[in-house]
Amino acid sequence: ASAAGAANAASSVTMYGRMDVGYESAHHDGKSVTQDNGANTNMSRFGIKGQEDLGNGLAATFKLEGRFNGDTGSYAEDMFDRESTVGLKGNFGSIRFGRATAALENGLADFVIGERALGFSNYASATRHSNSAFYDYSMGGLTAGANVSTKGGDSGDATEGTGKIGYGLYAKYAANNFGLGAAYQRDGVALTKEWGVAASYTFNPVTLGASYADQKADGTSTHTKTINAFVSGAVTANDTVYAQYNRVKVTNASATTAYGLGYNHALSKRTSVYGEVARNKRTSSTGELVSGYDYSVAMRHAF
Repeated sequence: ASAAGAANAASSVTMYGRMDVGYESAHHDGKSVTQDNGANTNMSRFGIKGQEDLGNGLAATFKLEGRFNGDTGSYAEDMFDRESTVGLKGNFGSIRFGRATAALENGLADFVIGERALGFSNYASATRHSNSAFYDYSMGGLTAGANVSTKGGDSGDATEGTGKIGYGLYAKYAANNFGLGAAYQRDGVALTKEWGVAASYTFNPVTLGASYADQKADGTSTHTKTINAFVSGAVTANDTVYAQYNRVKVTNASATTAYGLGYNHALSKRTSVYGEVARNKRTSSTGELVSGYDYSVAMRHAF
């Protein structure tokens, strides 16, 4: 019994997640789509994580996290599509194996705001790499890391052994209301390379942030350039208003400009309601201008 108690004390497992279900209305290219759903990307999720103390400052870790549809209870994609890793951590940092967030997401995701209608991305590469090794290290306000995948590993449904090896590097720093981020990523299946930089600063109660990313396709002159900027302000201790601007330009192709407003009211530390409205304009390579708008209201609870 004593041995069992010691083993349990040295190990920990945590279940966590969030439920986010809302009403959305999208009007694009003369078409209207209205839905009550929780299937929007990354809205609702469930995860299990844990670690075992191996002694001498070393621990074994695991993490399983996936998306699901809050309105139906079904899985949005594969069961643990957000992360599925096992690894070790210690004074050297952490190393994990499996599927997890890639470099651009690690380096730039903190420098974008918004949920459903304002769910603009500030880069164009794959959000996650599969069949990969990940290394991360943190010291003070600095976090840096790298990852490398097998051929075909940057896409969850890719055939292994095709394409090229994927890899990435990132670093970010946060201290004294100031934040910086930078990343470089290679996607072996899409055959693209992308780099990005970002910065933010908080003048209480207002935060300003901006990022820039440039993706190039192998063997072509095609660039995808993404500019994103946001401002967020705390109106009260429980109320936040924010705005975002996003522009994506593809060389010799279409350009999309989007902007919008959002409002979040915190009912508690774990429960909130929010609403957003966004406007977007797309210019094709022939000069045709098409516009549309989205709005959404939703409730979220984290557990």
